[in-house]
Amino acid sequence: MKRPVIVWHDQPLFKKTPFALVVVVVLFVGFNVYLNLKIKNTNEELKQIESAASAPRSVPAEFTKRIELGEKGCPMAKAGNPNAPVKFKLFESPTCPFCIAQDKVISEILPQYGDLFYGEWYQVTDCVKESEQYGISGVPTFVFSAKGSEKAPAYGFLDKQQLIDYICRVSGECTSPKESQTKTLSPVLATSQFVCKPRETYTYELTKK
Repeated sequence: MKRPVIVWHDQPLFKKTPFALVVVVVLFVGFNVYLNLKIKNTNEELKQIESAASAPRSVPAEFTKRIELGEKGCPMAKAGNPNAPVKFKLFESPTCPFCIAQDKVISEILPQYGDLFYGEWYQVTDCVKESEQYGISGVPTFVFSAKGSEKAPAYGFLDKQQLIDYICRVSGECTSPKESQTKTLSPVLATSQFVCKPRETYTYELTKK
């Protein structure tokens, strides 16, 4: 019995198939290499952005400390850059615990953001004229100015993250480490629940006329 004989036919499709497969394989491998490099570069860029955002900012020494102007002065103290885009007047009372906490927070952000804001401190018991001008009814109270536009008084304690968020948003010259988890600050700041009422903290009674 004769074995079957395989006869190869010279067909165009057979000749083209190997080359087509090579092209497909080369394209597939090339695309995967490109995709992996793209992902790697994207990850490196993200790391650079995160590193830049977390890196301490360099602030001139003159803007990093609070300067006392006298206990009875109006203002009694100042800090930061007088030409900064964010400015505030902070009304306080020495017997209010939230005021003490607020001063600590501002002292903590001055070394890194002191060139981007300027603050003045007023004691409500001594600065009667200024307190009446803004109708201060509790402390601490901020009166912010964003790029020359003065805002309505914002009553109550603002935490470190809230202040940094606001400073970076208005100035556009820094990146906040993370979004505030407690309150999102807009150019017109909301009132905080952490506020001392006048009768609870000082003997001076604000005049309402």
